[in-house]
Amino acid sequence: MAEMVQSRAGSETHWPARAMVRVPAAWLAWVLWLFIAGCAGLTMALVAGSRSAPRPDWHPWALALVEPVSFVAFALPGLVVATRRPRNPVGWLLLSCGLGMAADNLVHAYGAYALVHHAAGGVLAMWSARWMFVCVTFPFFFLLLLFPDGRLPSARWRFSGWYMGTASALTLTLAALLPGPIPDGYFPSAENPLGVPALALARPFLGLVTLLCTAVPGVLAVMSLLFRFRAGDALIRRQLEWVALAVLAVAALFGASAFQHGAVGAVLVDLGTVAFSTGVMIAIVRDRLLDIDRVLSRSLLYTLLTLIMTGLYAGAVSVFGLVLRSFASGAAPLLATAVVAAALQPLRAALQRLVSRLLYGLRDDPYAVMAGLGRCLEATAEADRVLPEAAHTTARALKLPYVAIELTQETGEGLEVARYGSPASVPVCLPLVHRGRRLGALLVEPRPSEECLSPADLRLLHELARHVATAASAVRATEQERSRLRRDLHDGIGPKLVGIGFSVRAARASLHRAPDRTDRALAQALDGIAAAQSALRQVVAGLRPTDVVVLGLIGALRNSAQQLGLRLAVEAAALPLLPADVETVAFRIGEGALANTARHAQVDRCRLGVIVRDTRLVLTVEDNGRGRNDAPEGAGITGMRELCAQIGATLDITTPRGGGTRVEACLPLADRSAEAGRAGPDAGNRS
Repeated sequence: MAEMVQSRAGSETHWPARAMVRVPAAWLAWVLWLFIAGCAGLTMALVAGSRSAPRPDWHPWALALVEPVSFVAFALPGLVVATRRPRNPVGWLLLSCGLGMAADNLVHAYGAYALVHHAAGGVLAMWSARWMFVCVTFPFFFLLLLFPDGRLPSARWRFSGWYMGTASALTLTLAALLPGPIPDGYFPSAENPLGVPALALARPFLGLVTLLCTAVPGVLAVMSLLFRFRAGDALIRRQLEWVALAVLAVAALFGASAFQHGAVGAVLVDLGTVAFSTGVMIAIVRDRLLDIDRVLSRSLLYTLLTLIMTGLYAGAVSVFGLVLRSFASGAAPLLATAVVAAALQPLRAALQRLVSRLLYGLRDDPYAVMAGLGRCLEATAEADRVLPEAAHTTARALKLPYVAIELTQETGEGLEVARYGSPASVPVCLPLVHRGRRLGALLVEPRPSEECLSPADLRLLHELARHVATAASAVRATEQERSRLRRDLHDGIGPKLVGIGFSVRAARASLHRAPDRTDRALAQALDGIAAAQSALRQVVAGLRPTDVVVLGLIGALRNSAQQLGLRLAVEAAALPLLPADVETVAFRIGEGALANTARHAQVDRCRLGVIVRDTRLVLTVEDNGRGRNDAPEGAGITGMRELCAQIGATLDITTPRGGGTRVEACLPLADRSAEAGRAGPDAGNRS
């Protein structure tokens, strides 16, 4: 049945043809509802005419006289859905359930009337009452299975539809044709007039058949709703939340009926069925009637609060009554009331946090979200898993259906590097900014039950974006270092090792025939080994320091000065995007100059200057200590000059007229745009 129904969104029928379809459908819906109303009226007339008939205690004649009105009210939402959404079978299934209820009520009323007035067809009415429940139960199961769009949740649920259809046919067959008496607690026992003797073999297995044909379809129907809520879009989830609200209302009315015996309890149960059909109608026709997310959260909160407080009160009364029964048993209710009053506010706050966490995740606990993200990033060892884990943690913490991280490439386009879920609409874009540079964007989609992110969500996501930007900066720097190491090892050390291999093989080949040639080959191999060692030292020296990656050039130099016990005065302007190798060399030179100041200048303060002049980065470290005094250059200064030579920089070490030492390095930035793009926005620094 679900496969034959098409979604109204996918229909291509022109409006005249659609009008021709809708008018007969609306007429049919009205005919069905009027037939239900007619059954209700006839039932009331039969009940009024058989007031003296024996009835069960749970169904007095006054209740039987009023009850048909609830069936008409139950079917009314089905009429609304069927007339406004004629292609959606949910409305017709609501009408079918109402028709089944009215027909079941009618045959019970006629059976009682026939017993009093000895009218014909009494046994047939009793027989009909035996199986009429199938006309209510299974349309209800199909309603849940096809809600809200009239289609199965997916192709994999076709088996469930076939199973329910088969179960309904088997249940109807056994209920209608099983031989033997018809005891249902309402009529006196009578033999089934249409019983089939062969079906008597199934009587020992009726319990198992009931489980397989009634309980299992019900479980499948409920599971289909849960599946839709998990996989559905914002509209479907909002519609399902209306059903959840209706279920809460049904649970409340059914719970109240447990404390009301007789007709009042039965009326509350009937009102629960009407509340459910009304919720289904609103979900399909007017799903935006209220802020359902807020209403549902409040309803769930107060339902749980009521249940817990009722149980707490009953338990307290029992305990105090047992303790005080010998001298003050009358005080037990008062003491129980005091306990409930004292526990009300803390319990309400705890339940509010629980409900909020179920619906919104950890939005109301920003510290927990930040701590969770920090633990996730700390526990992730592989660099290529950092951003995916950050996206997953953010989505799970805030119950978001879609979170993605995009990083800006050299061409200016965004590349998605991490994703959780799939977008169902246009996501919200939050910039990832690290030290004043935009690295990319954090893309998030509101919860399915919400049209947009709340201000609380946006505030928390902006804070999360800062941490994600820091992680993205570190990941990008790590990838740059890996790329540089791969390039240096492949282009620098690799060829030298190949040359060493050739020399060793040549020496081995000439070992016995030409010793002098062997000696030259081994000498070449030794030279190659020395060259490879030098290249390896250069690669190691070029490794980008962690402080530079995390703190930036100026922040890393501040940290070095603090570790050396120096007070550093910084004069720097906002820096452009720096190539990774230039930034690394600048840090090594600055670090070496600060170390020399701490060791030799005999002062505890110095000045650091970092500016960009034309196409060069100028780094200056100056102190007013005792100066160099024409001392020979040590290994530290020699190493700084070697670093400068690697990138074509210059290094000047002078003694100003007032004394002290001035170290000035000029590092070229021209013709490095490609490298700057690879360096990423994290290389930029501010003083």
